[in-house]
Amino acid sequence: MPLLVSVRRALSAHLSVGLFATGMFFNAVASQPSAIGAEWADLQMTFVFDETELPKVEPVAMDKDPACVALWKGAKPMAEDLIVDPTTKGIKNIVVYPDPKKSGIEATDAHPDLLAAPEKSVVLDNVKCVFEPHIFSVRPGQTVNVKNSDTMGHNALFNVFANAGVNPLIPAGGSKDVTFAKAERAPIPVQCNIHPWMIAYMLIFDQPYAGISDANGVLKIEKLPAGKPITFKVWHEKMDKSIDSVTLDGKPVEWKKGLVEFTLKPGMNNLGVVKIKKTEFK
Repeated sequence: MPLLVSVRRALSAHLSVGLFATGMFFNAVASQPSAIGAEWADLQMTFVFDETELPKVEPVAMDKDPACVALWKGAKPMAEDLIVDPTTKGIKNIVVYPDPKKSGIEATDAHPDLLAAPEKSVVLDNVKCVFEPHIFSVRPGQTVNVKNSDTMGHNALFNVFANAGVNPLIPAGGSKDVTFAKAERAPIPVQCNIHPWMIAYMLIFDQPYAGISDANGVLKIEKLPAGKPITFKVWHEKMDKSIDSVTLDGKPVEWKKGLVEFTLKPGMNNLGVVKIKKTEFK
């Protein structure tokens, strides 16, 4: 075989193998999953009190501290444990979050925008001897600024389980920063021992997906993983052990122990109206 032909054949074989290998490499890269190409979902539902008569709301008993009573200038603050809008019957402060044990998602499954804990502090204020807000969400490592806008001292006892307990005394007009390194499995009560009617709840989970219903009962959670079954926990401070029986978009359904599984499609998932009977509350 002439030398020139041999060289040409060798070069051709070398190039063919090289191109084939290069093609396999690009195919392999293209087949790898990418967070950039992941799809995300928003969840929305509206919680409604399914009774003709609204629940009776009692005023907060502040009589043991006349200084607190004076801050309200004759008005009476109402209890926040079960707030129902008189027009829409929307239930405020229902919490929905991926169940820490059964959700099927990890902290690393979160949207890239939500992986890191926010740098901005969450403020828990003492205003007229009431905690504001009543329920708040924070991430492990994120700062909670416990503020006191009142003219008397308060404390804030965080009844945590996974974290070391803290109970800062907040002087009038002062503030204290607290942080928690670990996630908790359920909403955490925050109490003022000086004024025992004062209570708030802290949500602190590894993942960023905790929704709280607003004054009209509307709850939204954004940027959830789409196409993956997620088990959610439904919680309310006045629930009777758990919210088990509801009507979802006109159909009776059972959420055993307050757990419900949804597989969300990309984009907005408006699940409609969730009606809850008074028997689900204490």
